[in-house]
Amino acid sequence: MPDPVTAREQIWLPFIQEKLKCDEETVIIGHSSGAAAAMRYAETHKVFGLILVGAYTSDLGDENERERVPAMGAGANEKKRWHIVQFGFKDDPFLPWEEQQVVAEGLGAELHKHIERGHFQNTIP
Repeated sequence: MPDPVTAREQIWLPFIQEKLKCDEETVIIGHSSGAAAAMRYAETHKVFGLILVGAYTSDLGDENERERVPAMGAGANEKKRWHIVQFGFKDDPFLPWEEQQVVAEGLGAELHKHIERGHFQNTIP
């Protein structure tokens, strides 16, 4: 993804639409700020589904996160048009478990809870 450090909406969303050409037949997979970008994109574009890994809804009190793509607020999608699967990690050092639950509840996501995966930055055995 372009702009990986600050992950600004005005750069990521046109990239998703114009370069990746995501449409109603696309399943977008996003990790961390990529999950935030996927949620934001799906607010205004039809997609087939979302797979969210390490998703969050706030800046978590981190100044750098304020520059990132804002995540879809809980309940923002009144008429869900897609299937959402979310992977969350109880031991994520960056995202509190409660934050990940807010995403799942707000979007009606199928939440898969994992332990001992951190921020899902290691290879799965």
